[in-house]
Amino acid sequence: MLQKSKEHVKNKIILDTSCLVAALLADKGIAARVFALVVEGEIYNFYTGEIQEELQEVLARPKFELEKEKQEQFIHIFQEVSFFIQQNTSHLITQCRDPKDDKFLSLANQIDADFIITLDKDLLILRNIKRTRIIMPAEFLTIIEKDK
Repeated sequence: MLQKSKEHVKNKIILDTSCLVAALLADKGIAARVFALVVEGEIYNFYTGEIQEELQEVLARPKFELEKEKQEQFIHIFQEVSFFIQQNTSHLITQCRDPKDDKFLSLANQIDADFIITLDKDLLILRNIKRTRIIMPAEFLTIIEKDK
């Protein structure tokens, strides 16, 4: 009797700004390993215009000392490997103690994301939003390894 092969289902994730900045600044770090999975097409990352705007603003901060060309190159790669979603106001969530982070919760609600991957304590304290788990990059990598 033939057995059906277990089809690999790709996780739908949202990398928040803290995770994306960490991926760029420490290209051998854990956040960079998660971003590499997005680049390789192993997982699907989603973003909105508001998330992209925040990422551009944060990368331009003087404290990171990033050349304009490096910022633009990272944004370009991010856009190429991620899925842009127009935020639908019917999915808005306002539960984070930092209202600027509600955009990640709202997007997760809209796309029914599996994970929000973050280093932000304001998001991590929530643990989940509906069925979306809010976790750190290291925990996500552990989960992915178990599923292989």
